[in-house]
Amino acid sequence: MSKTILVTGGAGGICSEICRGLAADGLNVVVADFAKEAAAKVAAEINANKGNAIAVQVDVGDPNSVAAMMEQAVAKYSQVDYVFCGAGVMDRMPIVEMPEEMWDRLMRINLKGVFLCAQAAARHMIPRSEGRILSIASGRGVAGQARSAHYAASKAGVIAFTKSLAMELAPNNITVNCVCPGATDTPMSRIGLSPDQFKKREEIPPLMDGLTHKFEIVGLVRYLLSDASKYITGQTYFLRTAK
Repeated sequence: MSKTILVTGGAGGICSEICRGLAADGLNVVVADFAKEAAAKVAAEINANKGNAIAVQVDVGDPNSVAAMMEQAVAKYSQVDYVFCGAGVMDRMPIVEMPEEMWDRLMRINLKGVFLCAQAAARHMIPRSEGRILSIASGRGVAGQARSAHYAASKAGVIAFTKSLAMELAPNNITVNCVCPGATDTPMSRIGLSPDQFKKREEIPPLMDGLTHKFEIVGLVRYLLSDASKYITGQTYFLRTAK
């Protein structure tokens, strides 16, 4: 029986490439996103290429919506073997100008969303004593980021949450790891930056063309879902991050 992965934020950027790449490997894919039509488009593309995918709308900051997402995934594929918590947002604003609502919105999606989705995954996986939970963090969660303090704080939280949850779920044979993609050319990475500013971002190292390629991230996810990594948990993987 084919294994199933649920990917939040699956409609765009890095996560849509993860959906496509793992579908090509033969996994069933649940493309979960708040953007319903965009998620449906990714799922349709996978199915047109002889994969197996469904699209599910979800608000990762709402526990009822997250529970409904998991129920739909299980109803379709019987079980969810892997969960990739990829939904996230980013804003740029000096801290002295940042409204409280901006901070709260980002934390609700980037950090609370990971908590709720990982919690739902754990509740589903613990009875079977197996599973993999992955999340997207960022090198900014370690190094910080000017004009995006709330983003950096949320990603630092994801890293700490990953380590803590890994300890908690290790007795249940469930691994928990996170990926820090580094500078990747996605619409979210370009928010608030001109093309020239994006090229000059301080965290892009002088390595090859400097940017992380989406296929590199997909390759790391493949490894973290494979038998080769079954004893790896609580780890944070940095791709092409200078600091």
